[in-house]
Amino acid sequence: MPRVGDRARIAHFGGGFEQAEITAVAEEGRRVQVRADGGELHEFQLSPATARFVSGAAGGPRLELLEGR
Repeated sequence: MPRVGDRARIAHFGGGFEQAEITAVAEEGRRVQVRADGGELHEFQLSPATARFVSGAAGGPRLELLEGR
């Protein structure tokens, strides 16, 4: 279950990665908001088909939760 303050990594289409921190959790952990290292806010939702956090845009980034804070 994601928690505010947890570390995460944004995986961009094409292979780029960006470190992030969870800033908000909603819908019993199925939707999260993160702040990337550059300060930009991103929102992800848990896909019922893949059990991964994905952005709303087709082919957009996905979120990987990391261990620890």
